Amino acid sequence: MSYSVSDSFHQWLVQLRRQFHQFPELGYQEKETGARICEVLQSFTIPFQSGVGKTGIVARLKAAHEGPLVAFRADMDALPLNEANDVPYKSESPGIMHACGHDAHITIALGVIRQLLEDAWPRNGSGEILFLFQPAEEGGAGAKAMLDSGIFDKEPVQAIFAGHVHPDLPAGHVGISPGIANAATDTFAVRLKGKGGHGAYPHQCKDPLVAGASLVTQLQTLVSRNIPPLDSAVLTIGQFHAGTASNIIPEEAFVEGTLRSLRPEVRDLLLRRLGEMVKGVEASFDLSASLETMEGYPLLTNTPELARHMKSCATEVLGADHVHDQNPSLGSEDFSYFCDRWGGVMVNLGCHNPQEEFEYGLHSPHFDIDEAVLDVGTCLFSHGLIQYIEKLK
Repeated sequence: MSYSVSDSFHQWLVQLRRQFHQFPELGYQEKETGARICEVLQSFTIPFQSGVGKTGIVARLKAAHEGPLVAFRADMDALPLNEANDVPYKSESPGIMHACGHDAHITIALGVIRQLLEDAWPRNGSGEILFLFQPAEEGGAGAKAMLDSGIFDKEPVQAIFAGHVHPDLPAGHVGISPGIANAATDTFAVRLKGKGGHGAYPHQCKDPLVAGASLVTQLQTLVSRNIPPLDSAVLTIGQFHAGTASNIIPEEAFVEGTLRSLRPEVRDLLLRRLGEMVKGVEASFDLSASLETMEGYPLLTNTPELARHMKSCATEVLGADHVHDQNPSLGSEDFSYFCDRWGGVMVNLGCHNPQEEFEYGLHSPHFDIDEAVLDVGTCLFSHGLIQYIEKLK
């Protein structure tokens, strides 16, 4: 089997993806994106429901014969980022960009529907597939919002599948983690409150800026000196705000960051030690320090059986030398909520030009894809979904 589609089909995929790319929208604001998806679904004359989990859409493709129910997820939202690419389909929404490939994910899902319709699967096959066009993956937990809507409570979903563009691999290659795929995340915020005053009289003050700088430095040892070297975890400070002028010692400093881990025990240890370090800075600098932690997405674990199934299907479609076992990523994914409910698998779809070296990763203002990945995703998941339904019969 090959992953090639007809020239007209490929051009349809490209045009669709570029439309989504040109008009990106943030989480829970995907109104125009959703409207375009609904237009395409209407042209396919298949039933769908909009407004699921605020702005999500669920389409149903049902075969003539009864059979198992599986699902496919495509996230829709973009990132708050100015695009730096000079391309005809550059984002026309200031400060918003599809820098994580969700425009490709939507397109692949619609491509799978079209492929199955053209193959006459609904007329000749058995079973059904739910296509979940999900809002707000980028921090808004749109997957959880869709599940919390209750519309799936009576749906006997046997498994859920998803793809994610992966610029580390060239187009035509895929990577699949046999188990743990993406990290659990926590966000933390520390507010340090001291005593401000004149920069010439620091002895009259309690400097939260110096305390914050010390804390940021100490936190760099949280992973390197607390976590076993063969475990993986990441701590990143994303914000540090303090002060208004060169000669004023500020009253407050604010530090915010993210923790990412691959094992619950490591996660618990990191959070405990984080709290102890904050208390230590409070005592050392004689000021007040408050810590707030916000639980993020849970660990994403591919169901081993589904990972093996997709590896086998990818080998058939792409060839064994284009299919790779993937190490876990410390990026997070709210696809984990669906996997926790039903069991699932996420396949990483290589998307950089095979003739060029990897240069720009996800969330870069320069990120773009080799649009051959649209053909790969469409063919791979069309094959994988139907083969899994056949396996369950």
